[in-house]
Amino acid sequence: MTEAGFAAYGLDGDFTAAYLAARRVADLAERDPDAVTPDTVAALATLLTRNDHVRQTQARILYRDAAGALVSLLANGPPALATASRHALTKALGTPGKPRLATAEAVGALPLAGLAGPAVSLPEPVAAPASFAALLDVAHVPPDSRVRVAGRSLLMTTADPGVLLVVKRLRRDEDPLGLAREAAWMTHCADLPFPVPCHVPTPLSRGSAPLWAVADAPSPLPGLDGAGRCLAYRASSAYFAYPNDPGRDGLPDADTFVAAMTRAAVLLGWLAGQGIVHEAAIPLFHNRVQQGRREDGGLYDWRLPGRLDRWLHSALHPNFGLSGLRDFEHFASLGSRPVRLYRQMGDHLLSLFLVAGSYFRMRDPQLIGRGPDGAPVDARHLFDPDLLARVVAEAVAGYQEGFVGAAGALPPFDARELARRMVEEMGVDRHMDELLRRDDQAAMTDAAFREFLLARGMAAETVAGLTRGEADVAIPTGPHLGAFNNRTSLPELNEATAAAVAACLATRHAHDRIGN
Repeated sequence: MTEAGFAAYGLDGDFTAAYLAARRVADLAERDPDAVTPDTVAALATLLTRNDHVRQTQARILYRDAAGALVSLLANGPPALATASRHALTKALGTPGKPRLATAEAVGALPLAGLAGPAVSLPEPVAAPASFAALLDVAHVPPDSRVRVAGRSLLMTTADPGVLLVVKRLRRDEDPLGLAREAAWMTHCADLPFPVPCHVPTPLSRGSAPLWAVADAPSPLPGLDGAGRCLAYRASSAYFAYPNDPGRDGLPDADTFVAAMTRAAVLLGWLAGQGIVHEAAIPLFHNRVQQGRREDGGLYDWRLPGRLDRWLHSALHPNFGLSGLRDFEHFASLGSRPVRLYRQMGDHLLSLFLVAGSYFRMRDPQLIGRGPDGAPVDARHLFDPDLLARVVAEAVAGYQEGFVGAAGALPPFDARELARRMVEEMGVDRHMDELLRRDDQAAMTDAAFREFLLARGMAAETVAGLTRGEADVAIPTGPHLGAFNNRTSLPELNEATAAAVAACLATRHAHDRIGN
């Protein structure tokens, strides 16, 4: 049978015939890509975009094999077939449901060159003893400068206009290598040719020691290192300005918001394209409460349909802002781990989408949770669906532009429809509770049990009436996207993430291979 006939009578047949045909084509595309014809590529595209077999339990395997054949042709086929395969994959990524997810998964395995990333040597985390006054003198901070507390960090205005001193203090029992890593990555990134402006702070050191030990630092907090070890650096005064923070002057206007989000997308994509990934654009968890008991630490895997824990809380202080990227301690070189890139790029885009949604909720930060009658708060009126669709589309285009090194394209999904669904789920706080299960309580002391509940906002009198290990405890820590230990309430966000990452990878591969 000719390949054209095979495509017509195999891939276009019933599920069993299509399944067997897709397996055969995938095998042929891998072994002998020159033997595949344009008719077969067209038939594969039709199979993926028509979605005729979506109700079959094994449909995702069928679609994965079909997409895998196109990926093999994109990677190893003759130029004409590679181009046709890329167009077919792009269309498949625009088809909601199983074809899109299976195609994205297949594209995620594309081999790409030049992504090993730099070897950044980490210094020994030695801390040089110094007085707080001595540190201020090195940083050009007037002795009477007011100290502001931001989380564990101390912020002070220096004598140089628009420049802050930041003292990032080590937590008790924290490995100081993390702060030394941040200093090393700041030094490395200071010389990078970023495609758009990105402020990189300047770490301060004493001799060869990357850290300081400042025992007399002001504003002591419980849980900090007793020796006062810290990382000190000079940063722009806009370093802690976030695109979704109302601050004293209110939220950034729409254009500033879109520009900041797009710039962050370009920077995250560009770094990924250089083999450097920011591993915590925002914290993403499936269940924070189970961090210590789960092998995955409760971290979120957007490739699976699980519920997303405390989405709004996670998005409030992203590691990107008006000045560029932040928290360089979370930078990592891909090195010998490029297989992780697909998931890490998805983490970036999902983080951007969540921060975009949080911008609108921050128009009224107090409108959250449940009303007096117990009904979920409805904050949908705070959203501007057109602006949300715009920032989603521009973030995807910016990320692809950074990663590929060429102008980004429209997202491979309907940005307006995604924005509509985001408003529906992010605008109504239907899922507020997490459960502290008895199994989790068993690993705590009575004191830790009480502290855990109090830290999550439970009233002291309510906590006093509970006995550890007696029953599961419901804690209103949301909003979450989905009920506890259940599926996400916004699967469209995961699908859009998968499609956008795959489109970036396919476009980068084609750009590297055939220059278009």
